[in-house]
Amino acid sequence: MSERVFDWRKRRSWLARIRHYAGDILTPELKAHISRERPDCWSDDLSWLPDWECVVSEFVSALTDYYSHFKGFHGCRPSSLKSYYEHGLLGQSSERLHNVFRRIFADVAQADVEEVIQQFSDRGKREQGTIWLLGCDKFLISQCGHYLIQGSEYLMALAANLEPSRQGEAYRFRLRNYGVPTVLEIDIPVWYVPQSQHMDVAKMILSEWGQLVARKPLYLNGIPPCYVLRRDIPPECLVGHHHPEMIRDPHNGYRAYVNNFLTCDGCQTSTSG
Repeated sequence: MSERVFDWRKRRSWLARIRHYAGDILTPELKAHISRERPDCWSDDLSWLPDWECVVSEFVSALTDYYSHFKGFHGCRPSSLKSYYEHGLLGQSSERLHNVFRRIFADVAQADVEEVIQQFSDRGKREQGTIWLLGCDKFLISQCGHYLIQGSEYLMALAANLEPSRQGEAYRFRLRNYGVPTVLEIDIPVWYVPQSQHMDVAKMILSEWGQLVARKPLYLNGIPPCYVLRRDIPPECLVGHHHPEMIRDPHNGYRAYVNNFLTCDGCQTSTSG
């Protein structure tokens, strides 16, 4: 099967392609019904869609047969990107992050650092091997910029739970001194994504299709799909990366954060092959 990548950012394209793989599911009769009734076509309540459970089930199968990959974006602040192009994107490792945490806060009392690590041991186990991605890089930069500005959410949580120093340092802001704000662009094989998330994406597509047919836009805020994987992503899935110059900072009132690191050791690697 040739590679077809579902890219949430290209709304016109994926709306136009629906007829190629789901024309026998979203029939002219169904379109006429929605056009006539003009319902509110929500993604979290598909009661506007006649026989919706059957329609969604068939649509999910058609969607995942047609597309081979979902495009996703991962925000991070790595110290090096060369390893990503060599070894891929590894799922979260609490042990690896604990070691990073110890290095960054080596000047803080060891007992305090270890106490915080112990407090988060259960969360570390729950999130072991997980990778989070969003379907739109612009949304990531404008709404979730803390992942680029400060890096791992797990590291942020550890740092935020350290007692502040006598100078009143907000420890999570120390994370801004390490690494390069980066957006990774990844084409995720469809079978890497859990079936429940296939369903979520299908419902979002059907909602957009329904709004178009009903001529009744809901003016939603454009939240893209979220892909939560429980496995490593091999290097051949990493199709590129970039370093945004301006990032909205959720931890500072969404003010503009200016990134002065616009290149990294992986930039030459990605362009050369």
